[in-house]
Amino acid sequence: MEILYLKSTRLHNEEHFEFHNEFNNLVDKATPAALGIETQYSAYKFLYADEYEALGFIRKSHITDELADADNLRDFTFRGMSDTVKAGGNHFNPLVREAARRVQVVFNHYGNLTIKSYDDETASIKKFVSELKVNYAADVIILGIADWLDEFQANNDAFVELKQSRNSKEAEKTQLRMRQVRLEVDAAFRTITSRINALIIVNGEGMYKSFVNEVNNQIEKYNNNLAIRLGQNAKKAEVVVSEK
Repeated sequence: MEILYLKSTRLHNEEHFEFHNEFNNLVDKATPAALGIETQYSAYKFLYADEYEALGFIRKSHITDELADADNLRDFTFRGMSDTVKAGGNHFNPLVREAARRVQVVFNHYGNLTIKSYDDETASIKKFVSELKVNYAADVIILGIADWLDEFQANNDAFVELKQSRNSKEAEKTQLRMRQVRLEVDAAFRTITSRINALIIVNGEGMYKSFVNEVNNQIEKYNNNLAIRLGQNAKKAEVVVSEK
C-alpha cells in the first residue's frame, strides 16, 4: 500500500486548491502526530495558507462589475439629459428653444462622454457639470434640467468613490503568485506522502490504511476528472484538424 501519484500540474487553480483543502482536512482528522508527519505538515500548512491567499489574488474582484454598473448608470443619465436638451430645441416656447441652443453648444464641446475611458469621463463630467451650473444657470432652469445635472453629478461621485475603494483593495492584495506557490505546495505534499509511504514499509500499513485509502480516493477522483477533460480536449482538437 502507498499513496498514489497526483497529476497536480495539469489541474486548474481552483481544482488544485480544492484537492489540497480536502487533503488538509484528512490530515487534520487523522492528526499529524498519529501519522508521524508533524514537522512536514507544519511546513505544508504554511504553504497551503499561501495558496489560499494567492488564489484570492487572481479571482476577479466583485467591485469590477459594480464599477461597470456605476459607469452605465452615469452614461444612462447623460443620454437622458442630452435627449431632453435636444427636445428643448423643438419646444414651442422660443425662450426654451434659445436656452436649448446655448446649452447644446456645451454638449457639442464635450462630445459623447459615454465613450471616454473611466478617468477621462470622470474628469470631463466634473468640468461639464460645473460649466453648466455656473455659466448657464439660467438656461438650465428654463430647460428644466437642474435635477438631471444633480443626478449626473451624484452618479459621477458614486463612481469615483467606488473606484477609489477598488484601488484600495488592489493595493491590499497579496504579492504571492499562484504558479510559484503551487510548486511549493506540491513539493511539501510529496514530502509528506513520501514519508508516509516509507513509514508504511517500516511499521506496516495497519495504522495508515484508513488515511491512505481516503487520500487515494481523492487522488483517483482528481486524476479521473483530469483524464476526462484532457480526453475531451483531444477529441475537440481532432475535430478541428479534420475540418481543415
